[in-house]
Amino acid sequence: MFLDKRLFTQISQVLSRISLPVTVMDDTGRVLLPDDLDRVLPLPQHGLDVPGQPLTMGQYVLVRTDSNPVLVLSVQGQGQAAVDCATLAGALISAISRNMVPHADREDALRSILREEIEGAELESLAQEYHMDLDKTRSVITMHLVNVDAETIQQVLSDAMQWLGNDMMVEMDRHTLVLIKTMDELHSFEDMEQFALAVQNTLMAETNYHVLIGLGDPKKSLSQLGESFRESRRAIDVGRVYAPEDGVYVYRRLLLERFLADVPRDMGLRYNAMMFNRKTARLFNEEMIHTIEKFFENSLNLSETARQLYIHRNTLVYRLDKVQRITGLDLRAFDDAVTFKMMMLLGKSGMEKT
Repeated sequence: MFLDKRLFTQISQVLSRISLPVTVMDDTGRVLLPDDLDRVLPLPQHGLDVPGQPLTMGQYVLVRTDSNPVLVLSVQGQGQAAVDCATLAGALISAISRNMVPHADREDALRSILREEIEGAELESLAQEYHMDLDKTRSVITMHLVNVDAETIQQVLSDAMQWLGNDMMVEMDRHTLVLIKTMDELHSFEDMEQFALAVQNTLMAETNYHVLIGLGDPKKSLSQLGESFRESRRAIDVGRVYAPEDGVYVYRRLLLERFLADVPRDMGLRYNAMMFNRKTARLFNEEMIHTIEKFFENSLNLSETARQLYIHRNTLVYRLDKVQRITGLDLRAFDDAVTFKMMMLLGKSGMEKT
């Protein structure tokens, strides 16, 4: 028998607070806790038919839980204290199981929806069963976790961000956590971006681990959440190539990058080499590339770029003149700036595909 991880953890926490030794078995006698799956203990044929009714056998008190799956607890001890411990532990585990299993089933339903495995009548049935509105604007935030598991991040967010309201969180795999954000609580998609940044800052403050976050476009129907999930994952895949320092990537803001990512690797590197080659290697050193990227970040504004780089405006003009003299591109002109940026991004895309 396999116990859900959350149920297993909750049961372990309950038993750790009981003074007497407790063994947890399935209904065949196989030991689940302590973690010794090779042991099978004999169970009596009669006396455990009624859940919660303790059965004393020598130095042990047995009790069957009213849970799914059915469990049998064996408390080592004699007298009323052992009976009380067995009764209390059985009742607590039964209550935990009733609360945990629907949650696990709901997460399974959400995973199936995000993976686009169900649709039509089946989707409507699940939505009704788990009280999910079919027509509500939602967006998917996917968190890719590099050095920490999804369960830890889920616990951090649950503790630190109690204001999630109608949002739904689901663990897709060990390193992927998805937050389905209801847009009714936000005024605009820009608010959604600010929310994602708040999530990133919270995780950095609480765990000190780097988390990649992707935002899919808002969708008006539950049946479209799978599309938003795909978009959020695509945003991470593309964004981490072209802007690895950012950490939060918005699908709708990566149109150029998504286009360039689809360019065949050989073609991308060929065009990149027209700009970045042996002849221009000395020109495009680390300082020059940083200058150009900062110039682009500031929308080709000379004064603001010079201020942020702590250099004189004339120094910046001199560097841009040098680029124009060697490459023929005046980066102060919009068309030439776009051409240069595309050549530069094609190089990043080509290197990622090697």
